[in-house]
Amino acid sequence: MNQLFELTPIDFTQEPLFLGSGRNISRLDLSIQSNISAMTANALGLMWFADDFPYSKDAKDYQTMSPILRDLFLKNLKFQTTLDSLAARTVAEVFIPVTTNPQCESWWYSHAFFENNIHSLTYAEILKAMPTNAIEIFDDIMINDNIINRAKSILAVFEETVVHNSMRSCNHPSYDLFEHQKSIIMSLYALNILEAVLFKSSFLTSFGFKENGMMSVTADAIARINIDEIGHYGMTVNLLNHHRNNPQWAPAVAAVEQRAVNLYKSTLQADYDWIDYLWEDGAQLLGLNSQVMKQYADHNIRSVMLSVGLEPITHDTFNPCLWASKYSKPSNIQTAQKEKTSANYKLGITDTNMTQSDWDEIAKDLT
Repeated sequence: MNQLFELTPIDFTQEPLFLGSGRNISRLDLSIQSNISAMTANALGLMWFADDFPYSKDAKDYQTMSPILRDLFLKNLKFQTTLDSLAARTVAEVFIPVTTNPQCESWWYSHAFFENNIHSLTYAEILKAMPTNAIEIFDDIMINDNIINRAKSILAVFEETVVHNSMRSCNHPSYDLFEHQKSIIMSLYALNILEAVLFKSSFLTSFGFKENGMMSVTADAIARINIDEIGHYGMTVNLLNHHRNNPQWAPAVAAVEQRAVNLYKSTLQADYDWIDYLWEDGAQLLGLNSQVMKQYADHNIRSVMLSVGLEPITHDTFNPCLWASKYSKPSNIQTAQKEKTSANYKLGITDTNMTQSDWDEIAKDLT
């Protein structure tokens, strides 16, 4: 089987999402996996770009903030940069090589584009706009144990799938299809954790700055990233539930269930450790502290685990950060004046019921 372009015809209507007969023509004309196509269209409809926001407006806030708040602000950006770098590479190098459904493959390409070309670039633009040395800040990421340790558990899961992908591509004699299936399911859980759990503490802190009258442009940009990640999280839920209900994949899903639960447990503990690190210097933001954020972490991980069919590891807990829900709505995000319409480049702008008289009226208005 050719890895990049299989030269024999493939009936993609009969192919699984992963580990099928191969890939050739991107048959996006076929009405298969219409839910994935709809989610891709929705994501592209919310297209935006890193330079849509005037980050330099936050430089004054940064200068007047206390050193402790500056440090809190930078901790967030460093970790978010790490996650987006990992997310982009994950979908491109973990999932795309084994995705044999054209609609799903199209999703991964758009997902990776958002993570690398928009989200990561946004963090870079924010840091370059601040009166600080952006190069030193980025260099610190790879020597900061608090950041690296928090990403280790899910990174190991992704790396395992990369190994199975390689064994399959070279027909390694030790290759095992069932082990590969289990690895892909675990990587979907890990991506679910990355999108729906790991980002949340840092996002909340960024929004907390704006609630306290600081760094509002940065918060608006990160709110845009948050909306994108909600869509990415939704796809992981979709894919995990799809395979749980697929007779050919259900055994693999069942086989890794306890391992998946343990991954969420280790993630929650890592979240607690990260929150302690964020607030270790006694930073003060009205409405946020380590206790509030840990309660939110408990509430959030319970919701996330329920969405993917796992028994939650936390009790039903009140969400102490309901105020942050407004940062999940595109209409609440302010952009630069020159880009006031950029919050929605495509979504909702096409009227398929236009008549010839409608077009004549528009043409008359333009003359």
